Amino acid sequence: MNAWKAIVGALLVANTALLGWGLLGSGANLKHVESSGLRSEWVAVERPWEQAVEVVRSNAPVAPKINLKEGLAQLDSAIETASKQVFDDPKNNQACLQWGPLLQGESARVADSLSNWGGETDRLERQVPVGYVVFLPQDIVSSGVGIDQLSGKGITDMFYITTPGPLQGTISLGLFRDQDRANSQKEELLKRGVAGVQIRERLGPVRVFFELRGTSDQIKSVQSIFELNRKGELKSCGS
Repeated sequence: MNAWKAIVGALLVANTALLGWGLLGSGANLKHVESSGLRSEWVAVERPWEQAVEVVRSNAPVAPKINLKEGLAQLDSAIETASKQVFDDPKNNQACLQWGPLLQGESARVADSLSNWGGETDRLERQVPVGYVVFLPQDIVSSGVGIDQLSGKGITDMFYITTPGPLQGTISLGLFRDQDRANSQKEELLKRGVAGVQIRERLGPVRVFFELRGTSDQIKSVQSIFELNRKGELKSCGS
């Protein structure tokens, strides 16, 4: 019995010794950890800046070639097209006639005859010259030249103009229907020593005019209408 206990004790001592040797031996292979954190060698970290990058180069855009002849041809074509559109514009091909002068009563009748006409109609009112007056201006009359002085020069056709207007206070030295005769009177007065004589149009009462614009067919239609209402004159605008 004592012998058995001695054997068991010897085995325990041997096992303890072996365990201690194994722990000491394995401790020599452990790496020393300096901190409680994770070592960088143990964690896989992606570093894109260390990776190879494939650079793809594209060709630079090529500037288009300009054909000068083709450009000029296109410009000429555009100008020709624009010119054709201008000439084809109906308004550019319209003719214009003026119908007048007309008295107020006559103008109403003409307007009625043009009510169904297809062109453009503009109604105008203005004073029409009915002749010319040769006169001595007011400043010369005010300076002392009057009827007596003019009579002494052999002038008989004269009178003071008292009607309100631009000629009030002047002396009329003749009324004429055409300008040539008025100019002849002025020259005759200068020969007799009357200086400063002037000529001015004599305006009559207000008259009505119609300006009519249309195509060639519409203008022919106006001429037919005028033949049925021959009042005033029908002539080209501006003449």
